Amino acid sequence: MRLCDDPLSLTPQERLREVARLLAAGVLRLRAHPARVAGLAEHPGPENPAKTERDCLEVHGETVLSVQNG
Repeated sequence: MRLCDDPLSLTPQERLREVARLLAAGVLRLRAHPARVAGLAEHPGPENPAKTERDCLEVHGETVLSVQNG
């Protein structure tokens, strides 16, 4: 796909071909740098931290909202 192509104008077959091209490029990039993939396996992602009361997104109690038109 060229940069000037509108993705909405692509046929389903052209979209599938573009997705396949992007996935293939990603696989080739990973295979070109096997040390990066091995390094990721040695360092697992961060664990979820312990939950605390102040980390919650819920609003406790009554909330009063006011809006002013200006």
